[in-house]
Amino acid sequence: MLFIISLIIALFTAFILDKPLKKCPAAFYISAALLTAASIYVSQSDISITNRIVRDYVLGIFSRGALGAAFWAVVMWTGALPNGSAPIKKLMTIRGELSITAAFLTVSHIVTFGLQYVRNLINGRTGSGDAYRDFVVTCILSLLMTFIMVPLTVMSFKAVRKKMNAKTWKNIQRLAYLFYAMIYIHIMLLFVPKAQRGREGYFLSVLVYSAVFIGYAVLRFRKYYLSKKEKTSRLIPNTVCACAFIIPLCLSGIVSRNTNTKTKVTSTAPKAAVEASVSEQTQTATTAVTTSDGTKTTTAVRTSTTAVSTADKDTKTTEAAADEKAEEVTETENTEEQPEEVQPEETQQTFKYKNGTFEGTGEGYNGKVHVSITIENDTITAFSASADDDDPDFFDDAKSTVIPQIKNSLSADGIDACSGATYSSKGIIEAAKNALEQALN
Repeated sequence: MLFIISLIIALFTAFILDKPLKKCPAAFYISAALLTAASIYVSQSDISITNRIVRDYVLGIFSRGALGAAFWAVVMWTGALPNGSAPIKKLMTIRGELSITAAFLTVSHIVTFGLQYVRNLINGRTGSGDAYRDFVVTCILSLLMTFIMVPLTVMSFKAVRKKMNAKTWKNIQRLAYLFYAMIYIHIMLLFVPKAQRGREGYFLSVLVYSAVFIGYAVLRFRKYYLSKKEKTSRLIPNTVCACAFIIPLCLSGIVSRNTNTKTKVTSTAPKAAVEASVSEQTQTATTAVTTSDGTKTTTAVRTSTTAVSTADKDTKTTEAAADEKAEEVTETENTEEQPEEVQPEETQQTFKYKNGTFEGTGEGYNGKVHVSITIENDTITAFSASADDDDPDFFDDAKSTVIPQIKNSLSADGIDACSGATYSSKGIIEAAKNALEQALN
């Protein structure tokens, strides 16, 4: 969703604001730099933004690199469009300005997540197995992309370009192809594992990014092929290009499909009587009456009730009452009536929460926060929390601060957030509150 919104902004800038961008590019560069600086400051400070739209969609398109990637997409597609077409005539004149703007917007993502990766590396939080491999590959790709992006951006300024040999400039600019490929690989390394775990929105993001980058590669090869063979029929290359686009796109969808088959843990609290397979209750009432001649009449009434099995929960529970039969037994006693013994009532201890495991979700810094709480006799015996996209460093600090408070107080009210990890703390608290509400008796 972020990338789609960013694409709309980038296309609007390229096609609607093309003349102002061409006439006064410095205004766009300064605006992009200021927005980037503001995004970095907010993301690295303790400023609390309660509005989700502002936090996820305004700040998110900068810090997560979506807007920068969208501008790079417009820049690279400009080179793949057919020569002489209306879009290429419009975009080619501002391609350099668009690439410089894209670079400024990308800095926010580089700094925000670069600092996070450095902290993870210093604290040894690099994961293990596949997670460690992805961490190392992502770090290497990020460094290589930065080293490529900086000189390409500098060379996009007209003052620098005029001083360079045209052939040398063009040869160096070919590194952009490698840069675009690294962007796509970088995104897939981050998004595919999350899509496979069923994280909301990531499967769609994989498909959209794949369509944009694979589509560009296919059209760029098509343009190169046709430029070498101008008189050839276009039916065969068009058919090959269509297959070359559809097959990888389908493969990206298959690879990133949800493979998380974990079933949710349900409450182990006792079910209602109507959900039991068979239940039977028998009650016996005894009434003693003393007649005037000193005899005692005892009446025993036995009532038996059987409930119909309700194994199929989709059908309505029917109640069937068995035949009620009253039987009177009269016996004569010449002895004095003995006082009836009163049985003391049993007292049951009541608990605030049901026993079982309950799950809840909340909003963290970059996505959903999930908690699982196990309760036994009003005691939290297990408490786990996970986040979709929150920074692991900050999220661990939030867990160590918030979870002990909730376990000790058996409540999510009045819990102090962790300083520096406010959003993650609030996400855990919100998720715990939802879980505890489900557990209430």
